[in-house]
Amino acid sequence: MASVQIKHLMLLLIAPLSIAAVTGLAAGPRSIDVHVDASEPHDDHARPDPYNLPTLPEALTPIPSEGPAEYPLAVAFIPADPSNYTAGGIVSYDYIVVHTMQGYYPGSISWFQNPAANVSAHFCMQSDDGEITQMVNLSDRAWHVGNSNSVSIGIEHEGFIDDPAWYTWETYRSSAQLARWIADEYQIPLTREHIVAHSELPSQTHTDPGDNWDWDLYMALITDLVSEGELEGWVVDRSQTCTLTATGDTWIKKTLEPSGELSDTDKCFVAAGTQFEYLHASGELVGHRRLDYDPSDGPCAGFIDLDVQGYMFAEHFSATCEDASMGAAGVTVVLDGGAQVVTDATGYFSFAEVGPGAHSVDVLGGASYFDTLEPVDVDVHPGARVVIGVDPQAGPGDGDGDGDADGGECWVGGENCPCTDGGGCDPGLVCDPTHTCVPEGEGDAGGETNGGAGGGDDSVDYLEADSCSVTGEGGVGGVLGLLVFGLGGLALRRKIA
Repeated sequence: MASVQIKHLMLLLIAPLSIAAVTGLAAGPRSIDVHVDASEPHDDHARPDPYNLPTLPEALTPIPSEGPAEYPLAVAFIPADPSNYTAGGIVSYDYIVVHTMQGYYPGSISWFQNPAANVSAHFCMQSDDGEITQMVNLSDRAWHVGNSNSVSIGIEHEGFIDDPAWYTWETYRSSAQLARWIADEYQIPLTREHIVAHSELPSQTHTDPGDNWDWDLYMALITDLVSEGELEGWVVDRSQTCTLTATGDTWIKKTLEPSGELSDTDKCFVAAGTQFEYLHASGELVGHRRLDYDPSDGPCAGFIDLDVQGYMFAEHFSATCEDASMGAAGVTVVLDGGAQVVTDATGYFSFAEVGPGAHSVDVLGGASYFDTLEPVDVDVHPGARVVIGVDPQAGPGDGDGDGDADGGECWVGGENCPCTDGGGCDPGLVCDPTHTCVPEGEGDAGGETNGGAGGGDDSVDYLEADSCSVTGEGGVGGVLGLLVFGLGGLALRRKIA
């Protein structure tokens, strides 16, 4: 520890002297005015040449702190020099400010550690992978936007405003996660009035992040994220799933990136006229919708991850259905065998204060749906979202399992519906010689019928038949077929202790 401190002190002494020799800058800290006024420093993105190199000289390599970053996804806390910010100077949290470095990630970090810099930001972000380094604690006032420093948190993004290639998908994704975390932590509204460009605050002469920054994409990503520690989802009735039709040749993609920038494994081609069913569709996301579907019903079978979820161009498909028309309303959802919530009219549910790691979500369908178990992994940040499809239990008069008592349909074991020799009727019914379930006392309680009270096996979950008739009265094939279907029902039904 002592050797690290000595090295740090030596670098703080040597680096400013070496830069002063090259640039004429005075070595050593500037005086600090702790009052907020129009002259308070802001990041003008002007650094001496040694800091503007993609690879820094060894003498300028940033020295990390042993303390943790406040943001859980930051790779490190590398403290800015104390002369470059005001300790405890945040008055309120009104803005999240988007900056562009006009330079490189390592150089900006190192410059904020130099006492000669007189500038800082709370976070710095690397372009190619979205890596984040925290440099100023969130209770401290970083010097990045002049007289708005005391009410704002600053994020510096690697790159140059005239070159959009620096604004990568990884940058947008990672920055959106950070901005959402800050907003949730300090109750900052998720609007453009509070998530702003450096150029948009009062008394600014800067233009960053410039016209190449995609604000629509950035805000869509921020608002779509699930807050840290939250698990949300929808329970969907599989018998009411919605069918989409592709109106032209198109793609379904893993991300909101342009299809031309994605590899062949990150998108699947969907030909015009293709139809498929989906379980849930998100709201509009910069012209897209996120779809969840069963692997067997989706359009991207064989694609890892894309076989269950993907983003579609909304204009390239027929209209989606209302959530309420597909949701399993009023069912109980249980988290890890403990906390319980009931789904709303759209099938939506949520849990708060869910720790990171593996969890189980049980859907108790009651008399309407078969119980279902769904494993879910929750990250440290953001939270998690899940869509769970449930199969309806057919009721009397529902032979096709769609949850409706359509004319001519029968539930196996229901009154005046098929049964099997030796049983297979609901309580209070018996199987008569014509293999039909009738009320007790009406059937012929012969040797091949179940004529006693409670003659049906109440432990069997029967499946629906296609109609009120069975092929081949008393035939072995019919009996075996119904038995196989009955065993299939047992396999599908999961009892919750």
